[in-house]
Amino acid sequence: MDWKTYYRKELTSAGSRSRLCEWLEEDPDERIATGLGRGAVISFPHTAIVFAGPLQSAIVSALYRGSIERIVALGVLHSGGLPAYCVALDERRPSKERESAFVEVCGGFGTGARRIDTPFGTCPTIAVEPSEPVIRTDSVGILDGEFSLDTFLSIMRLAADVFGTTPIPVECLFIGMTRHPISGAFEMAPGLAKWLRDRVADSSTAVVATGDLVHYGTAYGLPEQEAEMVDDRMLDARFRSELEITLGLAMTREGFQEAYRRSKHVLRNDQREMLPVIAEYLGEGARFEILRFELSDYAGILARPTLNLVASSLVVYG
Repeated sequence: MDWKTYYRKELTSAGSRSRLCEWLEEDPDERIATGLGRGAVISFPHTAIVFAGPLQSAIVSALYRGSIERIVALGVLHSGGLPAYCVALDERRPSKERESAFVEVCGGFGTGARRIDTPFGTCPTIAVEPSEPVIRTDSVGILDGEFSLDTFLSIMRLAADVFGTTPIPVECLFIGMTRHPISGAFEMAPGLAKWLRDRVADSSTAVVATGDLVHYGTAYGLPEQEAEMVDDRMLDARFRSELEITLGLAMTREGFQEAYRRSKHVLRNDQREMLPVIAEYLGEGARFEILRFELSDYAGILARPTLNLVASSLVVYG
């Protein structure tokens, strides 16, 4: 599935602009504004626009209605199409090969771009300065198909028109592997957290992150026979509880390993590499609050008649 193209078509389809404008103009969610005010990291999904649109718009609205002058956005580096990522995780490969592959995809990746074109105009961006080995600019096309921040940047640009102001610049960093595939140590997380702290000089800079925190269904490894037996009325409560346990573990260094295991095998949470960075950034006493949670139906989007769900979640970390 070419998700980058799919989500671009969503944004350019008839009615998308007007729907987004309506969502942006809704009454603000004070919980988001409060979180931003205390320096929390606000996390939003990158699911289909009907699911993620209201949640992303609520965050963007709070950013523009507040005193935010600059945003650092943490994106997911989707690994499915990256050969090095697959090699690094392949336990059948020699350790030396896995080490070399890890070096290719670990740390954070940014672009040198100072603007990104969206369906609603040009969104100003802040070029990422490389700082080996933790921060790199993409010189080999790793980010060519990445889509996790595309809708957010588009809504950011549209919101400038809605609120009649100058677009807020965004510095985008996509988080690659932070957990060493052999030792299991989250050796990249502290360096990425320091990079993040260096960018947040005062309350005029906000940090946001994206992640689809649950993937469940036949497209994500669930056997067809098992899917037929699932009572989907119970899944929202079940996975919200699983997510709460996992995020609680992820907020402490002692819980990183178990949170990663649960994220990978229970939730299929694409923030599994990012959560240690957020926890290290927030420091001791890091906490979270799930503001909104629902399992969005992806069966039609994936052209599969069976059970396929992706979480659309709004979470405040910190």
